[in-house]
Amino acid sequence: MNHPQNTWHPQLIDPSGERASKSGEIGLTMLIDKGISIAFFEELLQLAGKYINYIKLGFGTTVLYPPELLQKKLLLAKKAKVNLYPGGTLFEIASHKDVVKEYFDYLKKIGFDHLEISDGTIEMPSRLRRKYIHEAVAEGFTVITECGKKAAGSHFEVKGLERTFYSDLECGASYVIVEGRESGEDVGIYNDKGLIDIEFLQDIKKTIPSDMRKYLIWEAPQKKQQNELINFMGRNVNLGNIQCEDAYNLECLRRGLRFDTFPIDRPAPILQVD
Repeated sequence: MNHPQNTWHPQLIDPSGERASKSGEIGLTMLIDKGISIAFFEELLQLAGKYINYIKLGFGTTVLYPPELLQKKLLLAKKAKVNLYPGGTLFEIASHKDVVKEYFDYLKKIGFDHLEISDGTIEMPSRLRRKYIHEAVAEGFTVITECGKKAAGSHFEVKGLERTFYSDLECGASYVIVEGRESGEDVGIYNDKGLIDIEFLQDIKKTIPSDMRKYLIWEAPQKKQQNELINFMGRNVNLGNIQCEDAYNLECLRRGLRFDTFPIDRPAPILQVD
């Protein structure tokens, strides 16, 4: 006898009623893989793959993998319909060493179809940045760029982000990441305590229209940052540099399955006066 498949009530799956599906171009989640094992990687995709859009192989870790293990991660990601790509630091090294063509060629040979172009560690003229984006797109890559420097204390102006954002998209980039590093402290939109520059976010809302902000990915490795960006930009804000073990935590935040984003209006706390 056939029984109907058991499933949760839709109001329990997404109490917010606002979460977009993974197949869309909003509400993207990008994890950072700093060298997790194949077993952990496979289990991660089995458990949370439907909530993950991208996994970045952090820094220059891509070159440290034995080729067979790197290709295994690629195959597992493709099977789960998750895009795996090398971190932008590796591209910057290729640029600094003048081996960008060889870098692109080898990525294609291994099986990558996404890559990141950034200049967070090196100085790169904007004309050269545009040239590399054009070349990568012409080679068939989906290009994700990153805006901002990695050095502690590095921050940027709204106008600078806006200029780079539109330039990169015009050259063929699919998304532009706002730098936050893997720590989320004292860089980009975060101070040395990991707190967000709300004034910066307000200016971005005024400067970049909502139909274009969907092409921004905000690096937000800390839960408080994810929470604040969700509350400020909406549940379907694109978030990156999420720790692998936090994939479920973030999805719960997006849907209102955690206290922080539970979809109810809370009364202001009552202050006790002695």
